[in-house]
Amino acid sequence: MRLQKLKRIRGILLAKTGLRIGMSRDQMAIGDVDNPVIRNPLTDEPYIPGSSLKGKLRYLLEWSLGGDYILKAKERQVYASPDPKDPVARIFGLAPENDEAALKVARERGPTRLLVRDAYLTEESKRELERATARGGLYTEIKQEVFIPRLGGNANPRTTERVPAGARFLVEMSYRVLDELDEAYFGKYLMRALELLELDGLGGHISRGYGQVYFLHPDKPPEAQEGLPLRERLKVEEVVLEGA
Repeated sequence: MRLQKLKRIRGILLAKTGLRIGMSRDQMAIGDVDNPVIRNPLTDEPYIPGSSLKGKLRYLLEWSLGGDYILKAKERQVYASPDPKDPVARIFGLAPENDEAALKVARERGPTRLLVRDAYLTEESKRELERATARGGLYTEIKQEVFIPRLGGNANPRTTERVPAGARFLVEMSYRVLDELDEAYFGKYLMRALELLELDGLGGHISRGYGQVYFLHPDKPPEAQEGLPLRERLKVEEVVLEGA
């Protein structure tokens, strides 16, 4: 087993509805937003952490496969398959404390195949959001919501910060190919997870209409890509290592 090539996946993630990936709030001052989005501490721009995107892809793939991935998952740990050919473990990896397989099996499976970078706003999208700052927060919108108790009582207002529909983020992933099985899993499982992401959503409050996303090829006009298969809306480049 050795690294033969890398597949570089690039695309633009379009928020078709408001997108909310939140941050924790240890303290809250009067007038603060109840549910703020996560931001880059240096630029104050909202972004999509690679861990959030990768975690949602894994979640969707596990649920699409079902079985032990769901039934044997522990409270705070994913299912650790002892099979070195397990697609989820191969593609997304297992933390040492979650890997219940024997050391020999873990070595046979090899390293995590998928690397997911943090996704930041495109320059064009930042300029568009800066013009809309007066209607919300910096690069975001403040959505007013009201919770009404089913058995009566006063309505409880709450404010939620989210990235507006139409925002675009640069997405980049790297996929390691160590053998023929990795090549097959790229098309069969990773692409399935990405397709499921478009059908499901990203971030919080998806059941309330948030988080619908759509991938676009970075070098093609957006209007020409509506309805195209996902494979045609991603830019995939291969880097073959010398001697492979």
